[in-house]
Parts: sequence; C-alpha cells; structure tokens
Amino acid sequence: MIRALAVLAASSAVLMTSSAVPAVAAVTQSAEFVGFTASATTLTYQQPVTFTGELTDLRTRAPLAGEPVQIQLKPPGRTAYVPVAAGTTGDDGTFSITTTLPSGGYVEAAFAGDAVRGATQTAAKLLHVKHVPSRFVLDPIPASVPSGTPVTFSGTVQVQVDGDWQPFAGAPIELIMEPDTSTQSNVRYATISGADGGFSLTEPVTGTSRWTVTEELDFTYFTDWFPDSTDADYGLIQGVSKTRVTGFTLPSRDEAHHAYYPGMYAGGTVERWNGTAWVGLTYGWVDFYYRPKGSTSWHRDYTAQTDAYGDFRNIVGVHLGTADWQARVRTAADTLASTSGTVTNTITDQTHFATASVSHSSSKSYVNGQVTDWSKSQPNTFSTLKGLKVHLYYRAHGSKTWHSYKTGTLATSGRFALTATKGKSYSFKVVFPTQGAYQTSTSKTL
Repeated sequence: MIRALAVLAASSAVLMTSSAVPAVAAVTQSAEFVGFTASATTLTYQQPVTFTGELTDLRTRAPLAGEPVQIQLKPPGRTAYVPVAAGTTGDDGTFSITTTLPSGGYVEAAFAGDAVRGATQTAAKLLHVKHVPSRFVLDPIPASVPSGTPVTFSGTVQVQVDGDWQPFAGAPIELIMEPDTSTQSNVRYATISGADGGFSLTEPVTGTSRWTVTEELDFTYFTDWFPDSTDADYGLIQGVSKTRVTGFTLPSRDEAHHAYYPGMYAGGTVERWNGTAWVGLTYGWVDFYYRPKGSTSWHRDYTAQTDAYGDFRNIVGVHLGTADWQARVRTAADTLASTSGTVTNTITDQTHFATASVSHSSSKSYVNGQVTDWSKSQPNTFSTLKGLKVHLYYRAHGSKTWHSYKTGTLATSGRFALTATKGKSYSFKVVFPTQGAYQTSTSKTL
C-alpha cells in the first residue's frame, strides 16, 4: 500500500493553507509583479531567505497597496506549488517576505486576485541547497514473526547542524521490503517524517524478507533536498509460515527395471500461508519417506527442492513390493513442517532364466541353471533370488501335457540343480512362479 506524500517544513517554513481572496466574476483589470528577487540562490539548512518585489497595475503601472502576496514552492519531485509564506504589499506596492524553506526547488510569488483584478504570479526561480549530513535512527523490530503479522517500522530522521544531530521534518521516506528470493519483486511503502523527525509504518510481513529505509521519492533521491542521501537496514525478518503439500503423486505401479531406467518420479506442490492466502513455498526442501507393507517404520528416501512456484519433482528409490509414500516439508527457520497424504506404490521385479540345461544318464536326468532378475538389456539387479522356489515339470516325448515333478530352492546367485528319475525319453522345463514382488518366468524346453 503506497501512501501519498506531503511536504512539511520546519520553523517558519511550515506549509500553510492558502489564504487567497475569493475570486469574483467582475474582473476588469490586471496586475503584474515587477522585480521579483530572492536574497540567495543556494541555501544552507535553516538559512532565512528574503523574497522581494512589487505588485503593480498592469495597465497604469501604479503600485497596488495592501494586497496579499504568497510565496509558493514546488519541491523537488513534485508537480504542484504549495504556499510556504505570506505577506502584504506596502503603500508603494512592494513586499518583503522572509522565511526558511524545507528544500530547494522552484519558488514564485503569487497574487490570488481581488474584486477587480485577476490572479497572477511571477516567473519561477530555481533555488539550490547545500547538503547537510543525515542519518536514520531506527527502532528495534522482531527477528521472527508468524507470516502475515503486521510489524511497525519506525525511527527518526536526523541532520547534523554545527556538530549536533537534530530531527528533520518533512523528509520523504521509502520503506523497502526485499523478499528472500530474487524471483519475487521488492515492495515499497512511502511516508514522510513528522515535526519531530519521526516516522512509522506498519506493514504485514508475509514471508522472510529484508527491510531497509531510504530517503527517496518514487525511487529517486533529489539533489535539492537538504539531507544528503542516506539509508539504513532493519535487517532480516523471518516470516514463519505453516505449510501444506498438495497434489503429491507417484506411479501406483511399476516394474523395477523400468522404474530405475530412466527413473521413477514423485512430485507435488508445497504451499505456505502468508497471512492471507496460500502461496507457493519458494526453494523449500521436501523429504520423501516410504513404509513397506506390513511395517510400522518409515524410512527416509531421496530429497527434492521446490522451484520458484513451490512445485517439486524428483526421482525416488526403487523398493520392491508394496509401500506407502509421503512427502514431508522440512522444518526451516521460516518454515513449519507438514506432511502430505499417503500414496501407495507397488514395484515388481521381472525374472529371467539366464541359463538352463539338462544332461542324462540311463535312468536319470540332471537339470541345472540360473534365474536372475537381470538381463543384457536390463543389467541392474535388485535381488540374488536366493531362497526362492522353482518348479520342475516333465512330459514324455510326443506328449503336449506337462506334469509337475518337484520343487527346488534357488541357491547363491539364483542357481539351481534338480535331479529327476526320468531318462532321455522325457523333456523338461523349469518355472519360476510369482513370489511376492518377483514375477514369473519359464525356461526353454530342455
């Protein structure tokens, strides 16, 4: 919220309400100023300056006595003149008005008109100033507040005169809020210092941000202000936000090798409460957790960081079987933890017969081989398969019917060795049945 600025002045330069004579309809004559001058063109702080001139009848050149005259100033950065002093013409139509000014700028003398004469003013004179040292004396602010909390930023503007620091009235001041990320824009709030040099702005802290104060008007320092250019830093305020995770997703089902190449991704959005609305949490950290089916323990997996909009996406680990997953927002100096809803994911593991062969004696057959969960096209392995079962089947030559013969247990690296009391007149095959996450596979006919 940008506040309108007003120019104030110290001492006799306090801005005054116009005392113009009410205009009337029957204006038949005109007036003009002659010889408008200022006693100085470059002013020091609190230096009185005297404005002189003469008000005459435009047609007859006769002096106009007893008429009100205002001295008006257009301060730097302003578009309108404001009255700063007033006087009355003498019997000879002249005036001499002494005052101090709150700044340099354009100055003119103005006549508001009377019962028979219209308004007129002099050509403007530009007055410059000599700067004086200035400073901000800041009041303390809290280091941390809940997001959305109004915080009062106050202090005093002072200038140094003859070695002493004095309050300065009427200084244009801008309070600047700089968010903790460059993807968000700075926000400026404006005010002016009061008669005691004091200022106060109460603004909401909607997130972690750095706050500074400067002598500027619409981003600009004007050289015809008395105080030299200065600023001060309130420092960083942690705007502590509660958070929530929305739209957390993960594939409900995948095969381990496919999940590993090119990767299985979890994603979602983290939002924080800024005091009035939910907005994206910029560059926050999210940890993924999983809990295998049947377990009560959660295990930490990989981590993701949100982007400038609060969105996150990253790979997660491949864990065989069914598991519940959560995304948890990590606690930070300005961030409260939160946890997503739970999603369920099942990862299966496809098996392959790497080798399978048979040899025969007169009355027996010997079937050997190896089952793996990897192949040349899928070289990554997730288990040795040791301890899992395989089934041996047989059929007589010429038959199409397979018969179950026996079950064996896979040894180290998925190897098996099975013996059948059937000779060369039989064919064999070995089947690895689905077991938990491990998917079925069948050897070639042996």
